[in-house]
Amino acid sequence: AANDIPTWNDYFELRKKRRVYELVSCVPSTIAPAMGSISYFAQLEIDPFTTFFGMDPVMASALATVGAGFGGFMFGPVLGNLLFKAMNNKIVPSMDRRDKVFYEHIKANRADARLNSIRNPVPDYYGEKIQSVADYRAWLRKQREHYRKGVFGGNSDDLDN
Repeated sequence: AANDIPTWNDYFELRKKRRVYELVSCVPSTIAPAMGSISYFAQLEIDPFTTFFGMDPVMASALATVGAGFGGFMFGPVLGNLLFKAMNNKIVPSMDRRDKVFYEHIKANRADARLNSIRNPVPDYYGEKIQSVADYRAWLRKQREHYRKGVFGGNSDDLDN
C-alpha cells in the first residue's frame, strides 16, 4: 500500500486522466459565468446617456461577459484537478510523490535554456507532452540534440557516433 502506482506507465496513464479532467472541466466553468453575466446584463435597464467606466454600457457589459467567461476558463483546470483528487483520493499521495520525482528528472535532464535561439528552440521545456516511457526517452533524445546544436552548432546527424 506504500506505492499504489506500480509502474511509470501507470503513472503516465493517471497523468493523462488528470489532464482530461482538467480539460473537460474548462467547458462548464467557462459557460456558467458567461451565461450568468449574460442573464444579469440582459435584465438590466440601460440608460443610453450614461457611461460606465467611460464606455458605452452595452460595450462594458459585453466586456464584463467576456471577462467572466475568461476567468471561468482559467479556473477550469483548478476545478478539474480538485475533482480528480476527490475521485481518486486513495492514489493522490503516491501521485504527488511520483509528480515530484518526475519533475526532478525533468529538471535534471532538460537542456540549458541559455542555448536557445531562433533556429534552436528549447523542446518541451517542462515535459508537458510526455505521456509514456517511450515519450520520455524521446524527450531525452530531443534535449541532448538541443544541447549538441547549442554547443557545437549545426545538425548532430553529421557527427560520428
